[in-house]
Amino acid sequence: MTQVVNYGLVLLSLLKQKSKQRLLFLGLLTSFSVAGEPVVFGHIDAPSSLRIYSSFDLVIFAPLLERFVQRNPELNILYEDINTAELYDRVIREKADPIASIVVSSAMDLQIKLVNDGLAQTHISSYTEALPNSEKWRNQIFSFSLEPVVMVINNMLFPDAALPQDRSQLLQSIRRSGDVFNGKIGTYDIRRSGAGYLFASQDARQADTTWGRLLEAFGSHQVKTYCCTSDIIHDLLAGDLIVGYNLVGAYAYEQVSNNPQLTMIMPSDYTLLLRRTALIPKNAPNPANARRFLDFLLSDEGQNALRNPALLSPFAFDKSKQTIIDETNHPIRLIELDQQLLVGRDLAKYTRFINIWEEALELLPDTAE
Repeated sequence: MTQVVNYGLVLLSLLKQKSKQRLLFLGLLTSFSVAGEPVVFGHIDAPSSLRIYSSFDLVIFAPLLERFVQRNPELNILYEDINTAELYDRVIREKADPIASIVVSSAMDLQIKLVNDGLAQTHISSYTEALPNSEKWRNQIFSFSLEPVVMVINNMLFPDAALPQDRSQLLQSIRRSGDVFNGKIGTYDIRRSGAGYLFASQDARQADTTWGRLLEAFGSHQVKTYCCTSDIIHDLLAGDLIVGYNLVGAYAYEQVSNNPQLTMIMPSDYTLLLRRTALIPKNAPNPANARRFLDFLLSDEGQNALRNPALLSPFAFDKSKQTIIDETNHPIRLIELDQQLLVGRDLAKYTRFINIWEEALELLPDTAE
């Protein structure tokens, strides 16, 4: 039997404490995740359970999870924080006998592929019906939050007096300061992060040579690649990095708010805006609990739990107007939730893009199985 650790309530009590204490506790949670042990919300001995596979950092999602089990004390949540690529692979491996009842991911293209391959089930309710068509696909995948993709800079180490506000300015700073940036730039390893691949492929679609030149500058300055935003933030705080590129905004926002040496920048040339999505796997266990959770996620109460300004980015979805509201007035490039995302996941196109990315960053081909 899988051993579980009930840290839900403890985590909530730590959310308002100093950042170092939060980071220490999150490191503990990560160690349990690596060991394959989920974090429990609700009573461990509850008669019913809901297992969630998610790439959503627990520090962001915890208030909603705790509120849900308070509303439904007869069940508990077993929450596993998983990298987007591994999350997708696990759903594929378990497709004959799913373990998770809900799958949450920022890798919109991988989620769409799960739906397209027949691995998700249909859910229709008053909450899903209230969503505009742009926020759902086939009534099997649903958007529940909007987040910017950002740059984060250690302002104590950045060599220029003025921080860059767009990609072109960042490129100029790297070229101007030379060796200062060697080994000090971090971004996703798109071979191992589904979200990282999504962001890079969307950058490449912007029909601007700046992105290609920026990649080449990253490569000539020994860029470091990572699985996830939290690891990049860790190295920025430690002084091992000066710049983090293409980070998920919600987690970055929370960390920057509590660490004055970090500055979050939504690039003024354009800011990618991603949708977090949720689906119910085909033949998922406890499907009634899964549907109940998905409806709660889309409800006003669930949305309000996610929109804590200390944790989330200042973007919102106005259901009454059925439009995207950008409260920051930054130019955005919204990643659409539709079948076009499948194009980038065509094996030949995917392999070609990875090869171009590796060559630009001067990385050896990934030989990991």
